[in-house]
Amino acid sequence: MPSYCTHGDISAFLQVEAFADSPATTPTQSQVETFIDLAESRVEELTGHAWSTAKAREVTDERVRVQRVRSNVVNLRGRIQLEHYPILTFSQHATPSLAQTNGNVKLWTGGSYVDFLDSDNGKTLGSSVTDTGKNLFVDTERGIIYIDNYSTFNMVNSSPAGVDAYVSYKYATATTPSDIKLATIYFTASIIVANDDLNVSQTTEGSMDNRTKSEKYEEMGMKILTDHSRIGRTMPMARAIGGFGTGMVTP
Repeated sequence: MPSYCTHGDISAFLQVEAFADSPATTPTQSQVETFIDLAESRVEELTGHAWSTAKAREVTDERVRVQRVRSNVVNLRGRIQLEHYPILTFSQHATPSLAQTNGNVKLWTGGSYVDFLDSDNGKTLGSSVTDTGKNLFVDTERGIIYIDNYSTFNMVNSSPAGVDAYVSYKYATATTPSDIKLATIYFTASIIVANDDLNVSQTTEGSMDNRTKSEKYEEMGMKILTDHSRIGRTMPMARAIGGFGTGMVTP
């Protein structure tokens, strides 16, 4: 189902009658929603990000390094910058079956990787950096994980292949930004007017033919994403800190 815009947004933009399945319009509401899905996939491919919780992406075993930092707050000594954020699901779990649902932080502790979100391992998740006595705190908005007393771990045995931790999580922007919505509308309109079989007759754009309209809408959608620095959206801080920034990402 579409998430970034609605079929009503498309009919309003094209200035045509509302789309419906019964009685059927040309195109139908279902067809337009399929086109919106295609446009949303295009936006996600171009930006490398999910722009609503309904489109959340899942990262499995992102390989990261831990930066040792000094802090005056509760002895925070380890810092991980994830490649994607905001993070949607990061909570403590007591059974392995919930690890992928709630996320996991498998940290090298000198002899093995220990999931710091698994309460069976005796680790605790704090609600803020001032929550003393906790092992882990996650800044979900910025995609940063803080580890308490990281320097006290047995680091004599280096982590395999230099991977300090494997992190699994889901991420997305909760509320679709207006520019993402508008880019999706333009891409959807481009698909519709390019299809001569749909015979969409607009009241605007003068005598411009459908092919030219389609190209114009495509160009406008790209311009919006470019102007708002959405193309190839990455998290440079992750690599600046030394993170591998790799993991399997699934929609």
